[in-house]
Amino acid sequence: MSVEIRNDKLFCNNCGGEYSFEYPIAISKISEKTKLFTKLHLDCKQTYVEPKVNDSDSVIEKANWWIRNGRIGDSSKTMWNCLIGNKDFKINYPYDPDDFSRCYKLLEAVPEWKKELGRLKILSVQWSNLIDNWDELTKMYELNENQNWENSKEIGMYEFMNKLIN
Repeated sequence: MSVEIRNDKLFCNNCGGEYSFEYPIAISKISEKTKLFTKLHLDCKQTYVEPKVNDSDSVIEKANWWIRNGRIGDSSKTMWNCLIGNKDFKINYPYDPDDFSRCYKLLEAVPEWKKELGRLKILSVQWSNLIDNWDELTKMYELNENQNWENSKEIGMYEFMNKLIN
């Protein structure tokens, strides 16, 4: 059974069920709702299939598909806003491999944006350092994924990212 918070909702990775919180909400209510959701999805069968972008769509269509269906975090939303051409948005950069994974998945959905990453460099020193090392970070991330994160300490992606952003 695998329940997580995905895009600000409780999400069951087995059946795809979701629960949205109505904000503001007390922490005790979040805890209560999470326990109930987890109990409800305890015995779900694996029926959920992660949606895939249509490769033949335009860049804008792929980007809009991702913002509706992708795994979104603050740093990947920053990438999306910058590369879609928005001018006013909150700037966040990936702090760790988990944050990086959402940026990586955005670029899987919209591979045309890989050649546009340089546009992120003006957002902050941290973004500039990360973009200058994006290929190395991608290799480290893919190696971690291929090894089920069993050798993540030896691969050192977290430490490398920390060095780049501090």
